[in-house]
Amino acid sequence: MPSKTRLAWLDALRAIAALLVVYAHLSHYLLRSVRGVSAEWLNAGPAGVMLFFLVSGYIIPASLERHGDLRRFWAGRFRRLFPLYTVVALLVVALGVAGVVPLDPLLAAHPGPAAVAHATMLPFLLGGPLVTPVFWTLSFEMVFYLLVAALFAVRLHRGSGIAALVLAVAAVVTAPLTPRLLGVSPVVVAVLLVLGLAAVVSGRRLAVVPAAVGLGVLALTLVVLNQDPAHVWDGVLILAVMFTGTTVYRADHGQAGWWQAGLAGAVVAGALLINWFAELTSLHALIPRYCVRSVLTLTVFAGAFALAMALRRRPVPHWLAGLGRISYSLYLVHYTLILVLAPVLTWLGVHLHGVAELPAVAGYLALLTGLSWLTHRYVELPFSTRLPTQGWYRRRAAEPTLEA
Repeated sequence: MPSKTRLAWLDALRAIAALLVVYAHLSHYLLRSVRGVSAEWLNAGPAGVMLFFLVSGYIIPASLERHGDLRRFWAGRFRRLFPLYTVVALLVVALGVAGVVPLDPLLAAHPGPAAVAHATMLPFLLGGPLVTPVFWTLSFEMVFYLLVAALFAVRLHRGSGIAALVLAVAAVVTAPLTPRLLGVSPVVVAVLLVLGLAAVVSGRRLAVVPAAVGLGVLALTLVVLNQDPAHVWDGVLILAVMFTGTTVYRADHGQAGWWQAGLAGAVVAGALLINWFAELTSLHALIPRYCVRSVLTLTVFAGAFALAMALRRRPVPHWLAGLGRISYSLYLVHYTLILVLAPVLTWLGVHLHGVAELPAVAGYLALLTGLSWLTHRYVELPFSTRLPTQGWYRRRAAEPTLEA
């Protein structure tokens, strides 16, 4: 049965994004022959996470404006993201200590700083190891929240189109970023973050604005000067993509012209291709096939978003919307499940070929969906939909949720 809810098209996009990321990781074990072809023409993982970022950009500022103040916004973000994030981090560490999954040796060598870095949800920008690789996207989500909150505090939040354009141009001019230039201590960042957020949620007018702006400056500084080497070419552009999503939201709700959304989208898309081609040049890999792959990757995530926008008033398949509702769990759980099942998946990948692999893929997806439903039901929902006495929480069940 198709889903007709107002936000079903966003759930569908999140489902597609999650499935692209799952395919990118699972295809190292199963469907390797398919990956051998598809990877030449599509970066499925980047396409998936960029689609996630577009969806976040579309809905997160809207959520902040519906809440109406930063205290409620940050309370909602904490309740939405941190419980499952913490559970997955602790589970992976426990499995690593038990020898079930591999852990970065630096986690054991520096457990204190690593724990503090993860507690900030900015570990990817603090130079330390990640408990699980999929956490890197949440660091950019956190940066986006801090920037959106800063703009909201100074009443410049309606300027998302300008933000997207400025970030896109800055990304081209500054690329590649110098990785990990600051060498800042996670403890220092954590202290600044805690003090800043305490001031923001205090509600005191004289404290909220400088604290929110200060946290926004801190976040942008980490992206520009302490970027992980993996994203020195497109780290700033990820933020531009998210603000493009916000600009589309504003156009969709009559707060801006569609020409602004179109301009932001075109400029950010052009900046992505410029920087991706520049990265290929730096790797001595600027060949026609890889250039086409960059264009197709951009086309997949941007085209999926545009197509969903065009069809957003039409019914969405119930199963697809359902996967979208649990996509945060799907995203955080899938990689750990692959590591746990790695011996079995490796054996299956060696002994099964072609169509014979499909039952194994279906089995993995069924197990992943079941586990993700459980974590969504018993970890996410008890926190994100719990209704305390404050009236503003009573709208949570009907609001769109972020899937990172």
